[in-house]
Amino acid sequence: MKKILVLFAIGFSFQLAAQEYKNHYGVGLALGEPSGFSVKKFNSNTQAFQYTLGYSTASGAQGINLGADYLMHNYHMITADKGSIPVYWGLGAHFKSYTGGNVLYARVPLGIAYEFNDLSADIFFEFAPGISVIPSPGLVTNFAVGGRFYFDFKQAAQGLENAL
Repeated sequence: MKKILVLFAIGFSFQLAAQEYKNHYGVGLALGEPSGFSVKKFNSNTQAFQYTLGYSTASGAQGINLGADYLMHNYHMITADKGSIPVYWGLGAHFKSYTGGNVLYARVPLGIAYEFNDLSADIFFEFAPGISVIPSPGLVTNFAVGGRFYFDFKQAAQGLENAL
């Protein structure tokens, strides 16, 4: 019974109107270099923070990657009949730990997303060139294709509390 209530609460958090989800956390997966989890939180209609936890599969440099990016979105470059297609760019810092050592690098994410009108979700493609700072300067390239669902965790917790 508790499993059904938890599923109900999670499902209830999906019931967000088209633009209401910008005040909530988007949680999803990204496939690429590195592959893993992607979390996005809008601060305003055009600015957001993006957090990643992934695993790099690059030959000789397999390891855990953790990072944060500050993103700015432009909704006027590309228009759509349904949904929105923002082009975004930003600046971020990432840390990679692998068998050869640790790397701290700065990156510039450049991407495009599709935000659905009738579903609190988005899909995206991102390319992010960067420069390693520690232990020594070098070029870093990240890319990803992924998607996120936006959850209202407060509303889900309230729904679960009410159900219990």
